Amino acid sequence: MSIMHKESIQYWHNPILPEVELSRANFKQFEFDRHVHLDYHIGVVSSGCQQYSHRGSAYHLGPGLISSLNPDETHNGQSYTSEGYQVHVMSVPYHYVSQISQEVSQTEGFFHTPLIDDNHLYQAFLKLHMMLTQHQSNLSSLQIETSMLAFTTELFLRHGNVPEQATDKNNALSQSQIKEVMAMFHDDPGQEFLLETLANSVGLSKFQFLRRFKQSIGMTPHAYLKRVRLEYAKKALIKGGNVADIAHRVGFFDQSHLNKAFKQAYLITPAHFQRRVL
Repeated sequence: MSIMHKESIQYWHNPILPEVELSRANFKQFEFDRHVHLDYHIGVVSSGCQQYSHRGSAYHLGPGLISSLNPDETHNGQSYTSEGYQVHVMSVPYHYVSQISQEVSQTEGFFHTPLIDDNHLYQAFLKLHMMLTQHQSNLSSLQIETSMLAFTTELFLRHGNVPEQATDKNNALSQSQIKEVMAMFHDDPGQEFLLETLANSVGLSKFQFLRRFKQSIGMTPHAYLKRVRLEYAKKALIKGGNVADIAHRVGFFDQSHLNKAFKQAYLITPAHFQRRVL
């Protein structure tokens, strides 16, 4: 099956992560000469197959695999077949990965191999790439930062020189820290929360807070807050009122945003739920 007929490439910068460069391209005949990148270069192919050379060896990047290139590593790239390929790429700044390495007491993040076979992370990458490149007004800063940090950390824990045992699995938030964060969420669920603000409130870095919160609660801060907002929406719907007003009051961008999240959580729309209980 033919993948594409025209060479094309698109670039994005998400305003929440302005230093992360994102691209999606369709290539059939175009070939990359040998080159290097200043950042960590992570890429996946969603259709077709790319071939590239790295340190004298040839690699084939097809669906399900991840290309993982460290800064300053020479490589090239071209289509493996005449059908062409579609590739999704993310360039992650050196200092972003360096911060993760420092948090887990490692001197430097470094990929062991330029090709990773990990379908779980492949799917996670495609989901994250779509999240960061689509112009969705209903994505919060907390959701984007959490998703990016979680993916990058897991990628290096699984396939970098950061060992899993470097993190303390029992290092959860204290009860007072949990109460502090929960109070912020419950006192005003409609406000926009930033990962840095939440972390600072309990004296932790963003990395430490994200991992300890998930260890303590079993959910990311964004997932927990989303559920809290839905629970408050249910209570408000039971008391009556306009669905759109309720959506804004509990922190959703609009009624459509609430409808989607509500139905995903409760298998019913807010309006239908309200008709049932009033």
